[in-house]
Amino acid sequence: MMTDLKQIPVIVLGTGGVGSALLRQIVDGREQITSRNKCRFEVVAVTDSQSCLFAADGLADGELLAAVERKQQGMAVADGIRPSEIEIIDQVRQAGWEKGVVVDVTAVAGMEPVLDHALAAGYGVALANKKALAGPWQTAQKYFNHPRVRHESTVGGGQPVIATLRYLLDVNDPIYEIEGQMSGTLGFICGQMDGGVPFSRAVREAKELGYTEPDPREDLSGKDVMRKALILGRLAGWPLEEADIEVESLYTPELADLSAPDFLDEVATLDETMRLRVATAQTEGMVLRYVAEVENGRGVVGLKPVPAGSALSSLKYISFRTARYDDEPLLIGGKGAGVEMTAAGVLGDMIDLAREEL
Repeated sequence: MMTDLKQIPVIVLGTGGVGSALLRQIVDGREQITSRNKCRFEVVAVTDSQSCLFAADGLADGELLAAVERKQQGMAVADGIRPSEIEIIDQVRQAGWEKGVVVDVTAVAGMEPVLDHALAAGYGVALANKKALAGPWQTAQKYFNHPRVRHESTVGGGQPVIATLRYLLDVNDPIYEIEGQMSGTLGFICGQMDGGVPFSRAVREAKELGYTEPDPREDLSGKDVMRKALILGRLAGWPLEEADIEVESLYTPELADLSAPDFLDEVATLDETMRLRVATAQTEGMVLRYVAEVENGRGVVGLKPVPAGSALSSLKYISFRTARYDDEPLLIGGKGAGVEMTAAGVLGDMIDLAREEL
């Protein structure tokens, strides 16, 4: 084994789609990561909401893949009582690991005390979970530009959106405006409506394909897109709060309190309204897309007509208009969605932390 190999303990919080993909990528990428970055990630703890798989000297690759298999079968990753996240971090430190990485790939709110504990211990933090970054500015601001916090996968899946924005700021290129389609789910629904598919059927198809959350209103509310816009705006230098971003929900208040199955039955009441909006856009050579715009400390998130056949109508994209990219914005576009790409973004953050900070 290489004598200068840096061993980095990793605590993975969450083994849903992204967490499981991340564990597979760590195992599959061992040789490449070692040769390129002179580090080895020793996954010492893996959690789900019910349990924790722990080994102070690192879990074997076979154990990690077995944990992924258990999750795919609907089982917990381990048996026994689950310690709290803070207790897990303390156990890893007590095992002699002075520096490491805590990875949050859950969708849980209220993780700030865990992140604070990890940072206070000198650990790095890699986030796919947006909620701490999108909370009230008073509690969120400490995570922005913190040298040991990385969060590439919170916006744009695996696209280098955060890295590009950091680069623009580093070279003193002031940000004027940020715009983008930031939801692959809503992009799919809008694309289906282009072809005449009723809104309710497009929503059902998205759910059946696994594109939406179990309750599609999580996507249709626009709140996830709002969080992404909030994160980008804050990173750009605007201390935004939720109230500064106007958000269009794609369902009416009357449908808000129904059960998820009842919502799917009743969402057809919106079909005619949506059909008319699509038709109006098409008469002007446009298509409807769910777009986020942040400018000058305020934002708007909602349906917007964009030119049919344009790159912006078909891409999941984010654009930056800056002092140097004023007449023609800097555009990042591509797939930018799915658990594999999101997990790869998290793995890239882990590698960056290992290279630069640990």
